[in-house]
Amino acid sequence: MKILVCGASGFVGRHLTSALQAAGHSVIRGIRKPSQPNDIAVDYCKDTTKEAWIPKLVNVDVVINAVGVLRDSAKQPMNLLLEQTPIALFSACKEAGVKRIVQVSALGIDKGIETPYFQYRRAPEAYLNALPDNLRWLILRPSVIYGEDGASAKMFRFQAGLPVQTLPAGGRQTLQPVHINDICEGVCRWLADSEAKSQTVTCVGQEATDMRGMLDSYRQQMKHSKALHISIPAFLVGLSARIGDFIPASPLCSDTLTMLNAGNTGDATEFTKLLGHAPRSYRTFISS
Repeated sequence: MKILVCGASGFVGRHLTSALQAAGHSVIRGIRKPSQPNDIAVDYCKDTTKEAWIPKLVNVDVVINAVGVLRDSAKQPMNLLLEQTPIALFSACKEAGVKRIVQVSALGIDKGIETPYFQYRRAPEAYLNALPDNLRWLILRPSVIYGEDGASAKMFRFQAGLPVQTLPAGGRQTLQPVHINDICEGVCRWLADSEAKSQTVTCVGQEATDMRGMLDSYRQQMKHSKALHISIPAFLVGLSARIGDFIPASPLCSDTLTMLNAGNTGDATEFTKLLGHAPRSYRTFISS
């Protein structure tokens, strides 16, 4: 298949591109600054209409949207990157004859949490659900994604390596980390199945844990002795988040704290069916 991966220079997009190429597909990287023969220029801040996308989809069989941003900013406005442009892209797919769409969304958007991030994520999903049956789609809702080269994984491994760990509210926020290789395998299997149906899949690891449990496991896998845990009071975490509201580069703000506290776990049943086996456990991410 000829596959356009939008956001191919990002963490998820890079891994999907490699996995799809290894599976024998012809992959076009949709990135802002093309540098390879099969690259095309896409800009989610400018390509906001169906008409901007149709010429980019000639002979394309599959479109994968792996573009995402966690914080809103003037340079990367959420309303464009997460809602308006994806919908314009999917509308162009319908007109251009694209056969399948993969949308990398987010776990928890159906929990009624009214942060802008979740609100903007919902609209493209609703659009896909309204498409005609002949255009099949796969919506992935991943928990925290682990990969050796992922920014969050690097941050967690660094924190796990510290002998003294400061944990917000004791690190009791629940999550169910999923390995990037399982995400890629799921997409490849769905594309290889000629009878695959449109579906929304919760992408989570084999078992749930909390922030402290994840870091303890990573530390154990790294062959370190047990760490000393220091709990940061919730009110101080909330204050830091409010300060982060005014620092666009900060990963912690009021909205991300709200989403973190809401938990990030789910039922792995459908993901297991998609993979054909149980997903990896966070207990094996580093040691495997």
